[in-house]
Amino acid sequence: MDNEEKLMRYIARITRCSNFYRAKMLSDVGLSGVQCPYLTRIARQPGISQDELARQLYKDKSVVARHLANLQQLGFIRREPSPTDRRVQQIYPTEKTDAILPRIIKVFADWEAGMTEGFTPEERKAAHSLLLRMYENAERVSDSLRETDETGKGGSAR
Repeated sequence: MDNEEKLMRYIARITRCSNFYRAKMLSDVGLSGVQCPYLTRIARQPGISQDELARQLYKDKSVVARHLANLQQLGFIRREPSPTDRRVQQIYPTEKTDAILPRIIKVFADWEAGMTEGFTPEERKAAHSLLLRMYENAERVSDSLRETDETGKGGSAR
């Protein structure tokens, strides 16, 4: 197995561990680990459309719709039709989200602290820098593929 394959395995495992951690830390309020990024994004951008949320989170629209339906049923969000286009659903946090948001942010911070336990400040800075570069590259590649999907024209994955 080459290094790239191992790297992808580690990234996938970190993601699964992160989701598991968040789910365990927030199980008493009924949130899954996957739902937390939805709530933080909606809280930062009240009125975001369902389609824009899917775009920003790099998720399939049907997956986002299912998660939002669950979050609405749990009372964390409300959906309203856009005043300019009734087909567009705008998503807003509820008071329940406002109340739990500081706890979600603390869970994120505690997870990051746990993942970087034993790192020197320099190692933390280096890890952050490298992961940010990887994220920017991943976003660039994903966006080029998205453009291909939207236009039906070529778009390089590189």
